[in-house]
Amino acid sequence: MPSFSGNFSACVRRLAVLGGVSLLLGSCDRLKPVPPPPKVQALPEIVAEPAQPAAPEAEIDPAVPELTINKSAQVSVLGYHEFVTGNPRQDMQLNIDRFREQMQALKDARLTVIRMSDFLAWRRGEKDIPDPSVVITMDDGWKSVHQLALPVLKEYGYPFTIFLYKNYVNGGGRALTTPEIQELMANGAEVGSHSVSHKVGPTLRRERNKGPAGFEAFVRTEMQVSKQFLEDLTGTPVRTYAYPGGINTELERGVGLEAGYEALFTVNPARVTWDTPATALPRYIIYGKDPKDANFRRAISSRGTSEGDIVKALLGGPEGEALVATTPKSDATVADRLPLIEVDVSKLQNIDPASVKMKIAGFGPVPAEFDPAAGRIRYRLKEALRSNDCQVFVTFKRATEPKPDAVNWRFGVDLVAHYLPEPPPVLETPRAGELMT
Repeated sequence: MPSFSGNFSACVRRLAVLGGVSLLLGSCDRLKPVPPPPKVQALPEIVAEPAQPAAPEAEIDPAVPELTINKSAQVSVLGYHEFVTGNPRQDMQLNIDRFREQMQALKDARLTVIRMSDFLAWRRGEKDIPDPSVVITMDDGWKSVHQLALPVLKEYGYPFTIFLYKNYVNGGGRALTTPEIQELMANGAEVGSHSVSHKVGPTLRRERNKGPAGFEAFVRTEMQVSKQFLEDLTGTPVRTYAYPGGINTELERGVGLEAGYEALFTVNPARVTWDTPATALPRYIIYGKDPKDANFRRAISSRGTSEGDIVKALLGGPEGEALVATTPKSDATVADRLPLIEVDVSKLQNIDPASVKMKIAGFGPVPAEFDPAAGRIRYRLKEALRSNDCQVFVTFKRATEPKPDAVNWRFGVDLVAHYLPEPPPVLETPRAGELMT
């Protein structure tokens, strides 16, 4: 028989165990459940996106040649100074009404006036220009450029360049002010340098008398300081220079290039060509007291003439009768970018076949054919026209005339028409009772 003490101990152990369970169970209502740990979102797998196919290159029309620069083009640079409303007191003054007549003459002759920046781009081989072209320049910085010339230039839409010398800017009296220069620039003007002090004649000789070193220092100041002054004044690069009085030597030419000028202009009356040295570019200075406007007439005359005389225009005689006919017609617009260019000269006699020449703006001289029996001068373009405007020049010499004849005309080109699809065929509507097959 088990002892009492042993049974008592066993009972105590059971009760302790049961009590612990009871205590634990009793306390469950008071304990808050511990939430499970939050799920950790798995990072998405990084998958390299498939390489996008390269954008297809723009289709190149094989009929369109690369940019071509007409190296046979010629540019007439006109040089003006001060403008007046009455009679000029000196050659550097021009009556404003005569100036307007000259601008109208440029328009009537269908000569394109280009910006100086376009002229420079052509010289760099970056842009083509019409052949021939005209650049308008105005020296010194006279107030009359703003008061009198600007309204005329705005009327015709012509860009121009003003060559300013530092000591005259904001000099009072008849000198341009900074606001006036800014207004000129807002209306088509570009700015070039014309030195610091514009010394010519005795004042220039005094600088030369200071010796080689002193004179070189003077030249560097005139060309470099004026450039920096104008760039600070206008906030634009100054790339052109007009020699005061046109006077220049090897020293001025070298310093000019060192200073960063791309084009330096003289006063020698001649046309600028592709090969004209950048340090000796000619200009036609317009003299206000010349009743014949000789320099202006030389500047706008057709090429192939002697002494700059203007050749005959054959598209209309004195009574309006046309002595020649052109294909395409003047001012017409064609869709064909490889058109036949033709001049009908059948009304003219005794044309020397060896004298016949044709030039097309953007292409230069082309091998035109002359058929004396039919009286036709013609050329079919081999490269597609890239511009929406084409200018043609044809010259020839008749045995009975002392000077060559010239035909000069423009026509338009519809560049969009080349890319338009052909219209679909027109389908006939079946008549009643007919079956469609």
